[in-house]
Amino acid sequence: RRTSALTRTNMPELTPLLKGYIENKGWKIMREDECRYIMLFGDADSDDKNTLLILHGRQQQQDVLVRCTHPSPAPEEARTKLAEFMTRANFGMNLGAFKMDESDGEMYYECSADVEHCDDDDVIMLLDSMVACVRQIWDRYQSGVLALIN
Repeated sequence: RRTSALTRTNMPELTPLLKGYIENKGWKIMREDECRYIMLFGDADSDDKNTLLILHGRQQQQDVLVRCTHPSPAPEEARTKLAEFMTRANFGMNLGAFKMDESDGEMYYECSADVEHCDDDDVIMLLDSMVACVRQIWDRYQSGVLALIN
């Protein structure tokens, strides 16, 4: 019998699912709160040494978010150009989108999935697809983002 991942009534049930996913991948969690996990990808010699991956399960909305981001916010003087860059990039996107909070410069690429009618195995497959998507898109556009914020 398949169990539903998000027909559960409280948020802590989603926590073991995401945490188990992360542990199975061998990723090191830098920070976690409730059902939000932040990991650093790459190492000192890699191009993506400053790439953060964020997995966030939201029970009330019955969705899972996967984000790739740079740990430093965009400086105020770069936000207008970065917003234009992200808008142009988003035009061609089929899955996910670049987002930026203009008030503080937080920026990321995000995919999300409604998992209301998914079982645990379905959620894991969706996570695999979304992680691959955000990593590929972030890798493709990272140099442009970094050129604008550095």
